Amino acid sequence: MLTDLLNPTTTSPARRRVTIGDVVFGGPAVPVIAGPCAVEPEYVSHAGAMHEAGASMLRASIFKPRTRPGSFQGMAEEGLPLVLEARRLTGLPILVEPLSEEHVELLAGRVDAFMIGARSMQNTPLLRAAGRSGMPVVLKRGMAATYDEWLAASEYVLAEGNEKVILCERGIRTFETATRNTLDVSAIPVLRERTPLPLIVDPSHAAGRADWVPALALAAVAAGADGLLIESHPVPAESWSDAAQAITPGTLEAIIAGVAVLAPMLRAGVATELSEQRQIIDSLDIALGAVLQSRAGAVRRIQQDKRRSGLPVRDLDREQEVIAHLAARTPRFSREAVARVMTAVMDGCVEASGPFVAEEAPAG
Repeated sequence: MLTDLLNPTTTSPARRRVTIGDVVFGGPAVPVIAGPCAVEPEYVSHAGAMHEAGASMLRASIFKPRTRPGSFQGMAEEGLPLVLEARRLTGLPILVEPLSEEHVELLAGRVDAFMIGARSMQNTPLLRAAGRSGMPVVLKRGMAATYDEWLAASEYVLAEGNEKVILCERGIRTFETATRNTLDVSAIPVLRERTPLPLIVDPSHAAGRADWVPALALAAVAAGADGLLIESHPVPAESWSDAAQAITPGTLEAIIAGVAVLAPMLRAGVATELSEQRQIIDSLDIALGAVLQSRAGAVRRIQQDKRRSGLPVRDLDREQEVIAHLAARTPRFSREAVARVMTAVMDGCVEASGPFVAEEAPAG
């Protein structure tokens, strides 16, 4: 069954859940963290756009580790009031990256979670300080780190008694130069066997180009990612950092809609409480609605072709083949039940396919 493919096996560690604010990572939902690469003076309005697009949490980097010293290094403490105001207005938790132990002291208790970036993955004093803070920690994989090195880095946080650790795959450096990094989707199933920690994916730093982000994001969810971290900006070309990989809020909304369709079909087995099981059913109903919309669109296109060819709208023999095929693949339902459902679906799709249907010859 599709819903069993990504659930932990008997040999896998029990999946741990980490909560940031009211957002749960490792549960049946797949939260999306979004925001510009760096906090800018207009960050509050940017955060509002992320909220409207459906983001679960805000990316809010006020300190930026950059390759070159002349590049924008972030707004530092000047940006913190903007971040806090964005949280107040949107109600979304905020994820901030400290670069030093002093930053941890400044931010602890004021933000909702820390992100340890790829460049800092092996900064052990920083890892220990983040662990001592008791704050949730999103630990990004270093650009050339092995799985064992990545997990070893997480142990520095865990060793301080802080179990609120989320791993983040963001692509690794390989011989390929077309993308900024190479997204290692293999990390998701492999680490599912090695650690109970939730694992999210940053498709933005892997792609390096905005138009490739949606495909990588959905691929990560299909592979079992517990969340996504995406760079988004209302006007990507004006982003102060990493403009090329920032997607628009509209694209972000489309990705979140895709996640809402894909995730419940793959994560039903993660739900444990009655409320979560109901949430899965609600999500599956939304996914079913999206599938019905797509089916109606396909029906409309084929009917247009039929009209041009002078063929009837309905093919009853074909409809019976569809019912028989689906009945063979849904053993929990009788053939009669499948026939009732699919007849209603086919009638509805014909009705929804457009006014021109009424001008066609009678069905059959």
